[in-house]
Amino acid sequence: MLEGEAFSQDRYYHPRPAPGEKVPIQVLSFNRVFAAWSPELKATLFFEKAPEEPEEEGLKRVREAVLLHIYDWLAGREGIIELTDSEFEQFMEVYEAFLQKLGEIQYSRQKKGRKTQNIFELRESPFIIREVKKGPFSDKL
Repeated sequence: MLEGEAFSQDRYYHPRPAPGEKVPIQVLSFNRVFAAWSPELKATLFFEKAPEEPEEEGLKRVREAVLLHIYDWLAGREGIIELTDSEFEQFMEVYEAFLQKLGEIQYSRQKKGRKTQNIFELRESPFIIREVKKGPFSDKL
């Protein structure tokens, strides 16, 4: 398991914006992990390597996922978001645009049928970034 102990989704803050709400986030890191549901602990556990015999360990729904470690600006705390491959692709498009244009990454969730999908959007900064030039201030007046 990750970090040598039970790494459970329920032991960490997991942002869940209300329908239509967008939460500004800062991405701290992301890594690919294996996730499995533990009915005994009633929690999702994350592993660096796939469990060899999940049935014997009492694990269900073993899957590969991307774990996004974020800082939620509204809550003022760190959290995690579990992403599927398609959600990660959408996140990477937004993240690459963020690295080029700067701004703010906003996180929301949208219900699609029985599943809830994670959605990321880039809100561009209203400020213009200019290069600072050296020189006497009196010349600029």
